[in-house]
Amino acid sequence: MFLSFTSPISIPKHHHNHHKPPITHRSFTLFATKNDKKNSKNYPDPSDMDPPEAPEDTMHGVSKFKQLDLRIARARKVQEAQYAKDQNVFLKAIETVQDAPDDDDDVVDDKGDGGLYDEIDDSIALKRKEFVKKGLLKPNPKKIQAKKEEKEEVVDELESQEEDDLEEIEELEELKGTSEDSEIESSDLELDDDLAADSSFKSPFESEFDAFRKGEVRIVEPKCKMTLAELLDESKLVPVSVLGDLEIEITGIQHDSRLVESGDLFVCCVGKKTDGHLFLTEADKRGAVAVVASKEIDIEETLGCKALVLVEDTSSVLATLAASFYRHPSKNMAVIGITGTNGKTSTGYLIKGMYEVMGLRTGMITNVAHYIHGENLLETKNTVPDAVSRQKLMAKMVHNGTEALVMEASSHELHSGKCDEVDFDIAVFTNLSRDHLDVHGSEEEYRNAKLKLFSRMVDPTRHRKVVNIDDENAPLFIAQGNKDVPVVTFAMEDKKADVHPLQFDLSLFETQVLVDTPKGILEISSGLLGRQNIYNILAAVAVGIAVGAPLEDIVRGIEEVDVVPGRCELIDEEQTYGVVVDYANTPAGLSRLLDNVRELNPKRIITVIGCPGETDRGKRPVMTKIATDKSDITMLTSENPRNEDPLDILDDMLAGIGWTMQDYLKHQADDYHPPLPNGHRVFLHDIRRVAVRSAVAMGEEGDIVVVTGKGHETYDTVGETTEFFDDREECREALQYVDELHQSGIDTSEFPWRLPESY
Repeated sequence: MFLSFTSPISIPKHHHNHHKPPITHRSFTLFATKNDKKNSKNYPDPSDMDPPEAPEDTMHGVSKFKQLDLRIARARKVQEAQYAKDQNVFLKAIETVQDAPDDDDDVVDDKGDGGLYDEIDDSIALKRKEFVKKGLLKPNPKKIQAKKEEKEEVVDELESQEEDDLEEIEELEELKGTSEDSEIESSDLELDDDLAADSSFKSPFESEFDAFRKGEVRIVEPKCKMTLAELLDESKLVPVSVLGDLEIEITGIQHDSRLVESGDLFVCCVGKKTDGHLFLTEADKRGAVAVVASKEIDIEETLGCKALVLVEDTSSVLATLAASFYRHPSKNMAVIGITGTNGKTSTGYLIKGMYEVMGLRTGMITNVAHYIHGENLLETKNTVPDAVSRQKLMAKMVHNGTEALVMEASSHELHSGKCDEVDFDIAVFTNLSRDHLDVHGSEEEYRNAKLKLFSRMVDPTRHRKVVNIDDENAPLFIAQGNKDVPVVTFAMEDKKADVHPLQFDLSLFETQVLVDTPKGILEISSGLLGRQNIYNILAAVAVGIAVGAPLEDIVRGIEEVDVVPGRCELIDEEQTYGVVVDYANTPAGLSRLLDNVRELNPKRIITVIGCPGETDRGKRPVMTKIATDKSDITMLTSENPRNEDPLDILDDMLAGIGWTMQDYLKHQADDYHPPLPNGHRVFLHDIRRVAVRSAVAMGEEGDIVVVTGKGHETYDTVGETTEFFDDREECREALQYVDELHQSGIDTSEFPWRLPESY
């Protein structure tokens, strides 16, 4: 039962030179924005659009479904005209054919070995029957009685068992015919009489229509190009100097020399580990026609570079050049940015589901996956796109009709400029805890990086802030940008929040929550598990309230998201205990996850944790301390050690319980692993596959095994080598062999496993 609510807020979006029209309740104009004439003159160039659009595609207010319907109707009219023209030929061809019987009971199954030809004859007979009804042919009834008598003679010769078989076959044939008739009657397409009789006909237009109905959407790559002079003018970039041909045509932008293609502009960015100026020769060989640099370069020595743009800092202009080249695609979509330490990905999936239910084509950029819109997943090696890839991806979305975009905005992306020139409409803050100190240096710098997203919320008529006020940092985020920008708050503990739960129920298979909002009370049943996902659900609801979404769409959109890859993902192989894979890779995330699992009242919690190499060493002992305090059994292991020795990482982790690797190896040599002071147990193995499978095998009825750290990731990096590895697949394979291990008498409750005496 959903309560009615007042008309939604109006949110226009505008900039100095770009304007997005206001939102209304049903039109959702905010999400389907258009650039002004100036900015759309070359994006995309109509002559480059593939495939070309039909004339009616330019009509305002005509949906794609309606356009396809119209095209099918025209094809049918053409077919009817051709049929009328050739009607005499058809009539003469079937003049001597016998009519189909009037009574279905008189139909005799007289098909021989040529079943296909018999079906064709029957179809022709039915067609002739229609012509007889129209008075175009004289009746020519089919002689059935003789065939009836012949059939009866054959039946008399059959044995009793054969008679039963024949009757059974006839019953199945009748059921098949009834089923086919029902499908035709329930069809939502009303065909003309002539076309209905000839069901084998399907025009190319109908095939295209069927494909579109099934969601088989063809994703088209945008074709963008402009001269270097136009790019500099569009970006309002003031270079130190410019040399060469400014009228050279640019067809792409790259800062990675390995990805340069013919016609690209190569930007020599200077990073922490390398200098793009060193790779100009490679970019030149691959076809770069112009270069942006911060050092003097002699382009006369290059093969194809015809122009040089000299700037003070190439990295700072990269996002501006990319956004200008791709015509500022984010200005043509409603963009929801999500920042925080935990919950960004799950919240993103929920918001995307809600927007899709509202009828908006919604794209998504997260650390898990990129979607153009709907189920159109974009295959990519790098799940965190750089500034250029991000603008190109958004341009691809706009070109294919995407109206809204949900984007993770991590501290690293905000700090490094990857999210620069992205025009956010809504900023969402989930929570804040220690993370990425190897990048930011301190917790204050880490927090300040995330605040950058909210500092862009300056227009009260268009922007919205969505904030978790259970977090102590909430006031800082609310204070960023313009204080007049509307704020929608959510919380689990603070009942003063705009969106908060009245009650909730947690289980291993379902989360039910009753949510109070300014527009009414929502009853939500979600497949996402645990208390942390209640926060994510509340965040998505708050976004829906902020944009004036219908309450029923909010509920349905959230409930349609059954699972988020690698986020408290349940692995179900019909075992008697729970196995969960989660991405939790921070102390706060791990603590929250284990607290949520404990709320499910398991018999024991068995946890697998690892810490990646070459990253924040300070959190390693903290992670172990949390895991051993909140788990009955903890299995320590490696996780993307990279160029760091896995045993050194494990030694850092063991410090959390006051042990060293030497202490552990001594216990192992004595074949005895003493319990910790709290009675909990700890084991370790530096090979992750062994650790994961051993932990899963330890599970018994009523336990929950929690595998953390990698979640959705499908790789493991050791040294310079990256190989396929998926915690979820390892868990599934382990579950398939657990019964065999136990039947063999192997005791998997300890580690290493205890072999039976017979071994």
